[in-house]
Amino acid sequence: MRNDDLAADPEHELARYFAKYEPALAKLGQQLRTKLRKRLPGLSEIVYVYENQGSLVISYSPTDKGYEAVCSLALGPSGAKLCFARGPALSKADPHKLLQGRGKLVRHVELQTAADFDSAELQALLAAALKLANLRPVAGAKGALILKADSQRQRAKSAKRPAAAKSAPKKARR
Repeated sequence: MRNDDLAADPEHELARYFAKYEPALAKLGQQLRTKLRKRLPGLSEIVYVYENQGSLVISYSPTDKGYEAVCSLALGPSGAKLCFARGPALSKADPHKLLQGRGKLVRHVELQTAADFDSAELQALLAAALKLANLRPVAGAKGALILKADSQRQRAKSAKRPAAAKSAPKKARR
Protein backbone atom coordinates (compact mmCIF):
# COMPACT_ATOMS: atom_id res chain seq x y z
CA MET A 1 0.00 0.00 0.00
CA ARG A 2 1.37 3.42 -0.97
CA ASN A 3 1.39 6.40 1.40
CA ASP A 4 -1.30 8.06 -0.77
CA ASP A 5 -3.52 5.01 -0.24
CA LEU A 6 -2.96 5.12 3.52
CA ALA A 7 -3.94 8.79 3.68
CA ALA A 8 -7.13 8.00 1.77
CA ASP A 9 -8.07 5.16 4.15
CA PRO A 10 -10.45 6.56 6.83
CA GLU A 11 -9.60 3.79 9.34
CA HIS A 12 -5.89 4.54 9.03
CA GLU A 13 -6.53 8.26 9.38
CA LEU A 14 -8.67 7.68 12.49
CA ALA A 15 -5.90 5.50 13.97
CA ARG A 16 -3.53 8.45 13.46
CA TYR A 17 -5.90 10.71 15.39
CA PHE A 18 -6.08 8.23 18.27
CA ALA A 19 -2.28 7.94 18.29
CA LYS A 20 -1.99 11.60 19.29
CA TYR A 21 -3.24 10.75 22.80
CA GLU A 22 -1.51 9.11 25.72
CA PRO A 23 -1.49 5.33 25.08
CA ALA A 24 -3.97 4.53 27.88
CA LEU A 25 -6.48 7.14 26.68
CA ALA A 26 -6.05 6.11 23.04
CA LYS A 27 -6.67 2.47 23.98
CA LEU A 28 -9.76 3.43 26.01
CA GLY A 29 -11.08 5.48 23.09
CA GLN A 30 -10.59 2.60 20.67
CA GLN A 31 -12.27 0.14 23.04
CA LEU A 32 -15.24 2.47 23.52
CA ARG A 33 -15.51 2.99 19.76
CA THR A 34 -15.66 -0.79 19.26
CA LYS A 35 -18.43 -1.08 21.85
CA LEU A 36 -20.38 1.82 20.33
CA ARG A 37 -20.14 0.36 16.83
CA LYS A 38 -21.45 -2.95 18.14
CA ARG A 39 -24.26 -1.27 20.11
CA LEU A 40 -25.22 1.15 17.31
CA PRO A 41 -24.94 -0.84 14.06
CA GLY A 42 -25.82 1.03 10.89
CA LEU A 43 -25.20 4.49 12.32
CA SER A 44 -22.55 6.62 10.67
CA GLU A 45 -19.46 7.55 12.62
CA ILE A 46 -18.67 11.19 11.95
CA VAL A 47 -15.20 12.17 13.11
CA TYR A 48 -14.29 15.71 14.15
CA VAL A 49 -10.89 16.86 15.36
CA TYR A 50 -10.70 20.03 17.45
CA GLU A 51 -6.94 20.53 17.59
CA ASN A 52 -7.14 23.82 19.50
CA GLN A 53 -8.98 21.97 22.29
CA GLY A 54 -7.03 18.72 21.96
CA SER A 55 -10.28 16.86 21.31
CA LEU A 56 -11.39 14.03 19.06
CA VAL A 57 -15.15 13.54 18.71
CA ILE A 58 -16.89 10.63 17.00
CA SER A 59 -20.62 11.23 16.56
CA TYR A 60 -23.02 8.33 15.95
CA SER A 61 -25.72 9.55 13.60
CA PRO A 62 -28.37 8.05 11.30
CA THR A 63 -27.24 10.57 8.66
CA ASP A 64 -23.94 12.14 7.62
CA LYS A 65 -24.64 15.08 9.93
CA GLY A 66 -23.00 15.06 13.35
CA TYR A 67 -25.63 17.33 14.88
CA GLU A 68 -28.23 14.58 14.32
CA ALA A 69 -26.22 12.12 16.44
CA VAL A 70 -27.74 9.95 19.12
CA CYS A 71 -24.51 10.25 21.07
CA SER A 72 -20.84 11.10 20.63
CA LEU A 73 -17.62 9.74 22.01
CA ALA A 74 -15.31 12.59 23.00
CA LEU A 75 -11.64 12.21 23.89
CA GLY A 76 -9.77 15.13 25.31
CA PRO A 77 -7.30 16.25 27.94
CA SER A 78 -9.81 15.45 30.70
CA GLY A 79 -10.45 11.88 29.49
CA ALA A 80 -13.26 10.07 27.69
CA LYS A 81 -16.89 11.14 27.68
CA LEU A 82 -20.06 9.81 26.13
CA CYS A 83 -22.08 12.87 25.14
CA PHE A 84 -25.82 12.97 24.52
CA ALA A 85 -27.00 15.79 22.26
CA ARG A 86 -30.47 15.72 23.78
CA GLY A 87 -29.16 15.36 27.30
CA PRO A 88 -31.71 17.52 29.10
CA ALA A 89 -34.54 15.47 27.58
CA LEU A 90 -32.86 12.31 28.92
CA SER A 91 -32.86 13.53 32.52
CA LYS A 92 -36.01 11.53 33.34
CA ALA A 93 -34.26 8.37 32.09
CA ASP A 94 -31.33 9.01 34.44
CA PRO A 95 -32.44 8.09 37.97
CA HIS A 96 -28.81 7.38 38.93
CA LYS A 97 -27.75 10.91 37.90
CA LEU A 98 -24.99 9.82 35.51
CA LEU A 99 -25.49 12.77 33.18
CA GLN A 100 -23.22 15.72 33.88
CA GLY A 101 -23.05 19.23 32.50
CA ARG A 102 -25.32 22.24 32.38
CA GLY A 103 -25.46 23.00 28.67
CA LYS A 104 -28.80 23.73 27.05
CA LEU A 105 -28.42 20.77 24.71
CA VAL A 106 -25.60 18.42 25.65
CA ARG A 107 -25.00 16.29 28.73
CA HIS A 108 -22.21 13.75 29.16
CA VAL A 109 -21.11 10.73 31.15
CA GLU A 110 -17.42 10.39 32.03
CA LEU A 111 -15.99 6.95 31.28
CA GLN A 112 -12.89 5.79 33.16
CA THR A 113 -12.82 2.27 31.71
CA ALA A 114 -14.39 0.42 28.80
CA ALA A 115 -16.37 -1.60 31.35
CA ASP A 116 -18.13 1.62 32.44
CA PHE A 117 -19.91 1.53 29.08
CA ASP A 118 -21.45 -1.85 29.91
CA SER A 119 -23.21 -0.70 33.09
CA ALA A 120 -26.97 -1.24 33.13
CA GLU A 121 -27.50 2.45 33.97
CA LEU A 122 -25.53 3.68 30.96
CA GLN A 123 -27.19 1.15 28.66
CA ALA A 124 -30.58 2.40 29.87
CA LEU A 125 -29.54 5.97 28.97
CA LEU A 126 -28.42 4.83 25.53
CA ALA A 127 -31.71 2.97 25.00
CA ALA A 128 -33.61 6.11 26.03
CA ALA A 129 -31.54 8.22 23.61
CA LEU A 130 -32.33 5.79 20.77
CA LYS A 131 -36.03 5.89 21.67
CA LEU A 132 -35.98 9.69 21.78
CA ALA A 133 -34.37 9.70 18.31
CA ASN A 134 -36.92 7.12 17.13
CA LEU A 135 -34.16 4.73 16.02
CA ARG A 136 -33.84 0.97 16.19
CA PRO A 137 -30.37 -0.23 15.22
CA VAL A 138 -30.39 -3.31 12.99
CA ALA A 139 -27.86 -6.00 13.90
CA GLY A 140 -25.27 -6.45 11.18
CA ALA A 141 -26.04 -3.14 9.46
CA LYS A 142 -22.99 -1.25 8.26
CA GLY A 143 -22.49 2.41 8.94
CA ALA A 144 -20.12 4.80 7.20
CA LEU A 145 -16.95 6.29 8.68
CA ILE A 146 -16.93 9.96 7.70
CA LEU A 147 -13.91 12.12 8.48
CA LYS A 148 -14.89 15.75 8.86
CA ALA A 149 -11.45 16.77 10.07
CA ASP A 150 -10.29 17.63 6.55
CA SER A 151 -13.33 19.81 5.91
CA GLN A 152 -12.73 21.48 9.29
CA ARG A 153 -9.19 22.36 8.15
CA GLN A 154 -10.51 23.74 4.87
CA ARG A 155 -13.01 25.96 6.71
CA ALA A 156 -10.27 27.18 9.04
CA LYS A 157 -8.02 28.04 6.10
CA SER A 158 -10.79 29.92 4.28
CA ALA A 159 -11.62 31.81 7.48
CA LYS A 160 -8.05 33.12 7.52
CA ARG A 161 -8.27 34.64 4.04
CA PRO A 162 -7.76 38.39 3.76
CA ALA A 163 -10.87 40.54 4.27
CA ALA A 164 -10.92 41.56 0.58
CA ALA A 165 -11.13 37.93 -0.49
CA LYS A 166 -13.95 37.30 1.99
CA SER A 167 -16.04 40.18 0.71
CA ALA A 168 -16.02 39.00 -2.90
CA PRO A 169 -19.56 38.38 -4.15
CA LYS A 170 -20.79 34.80 -3.91
CA LYS A 171 -22.42 32.95 -6.75
CA ALA A 172 -26.18 32.98 -6.63
CA ARG A 173 -27.88 29.69 -5.84
CA ARG A 174 -30.64 28.50 -8.05
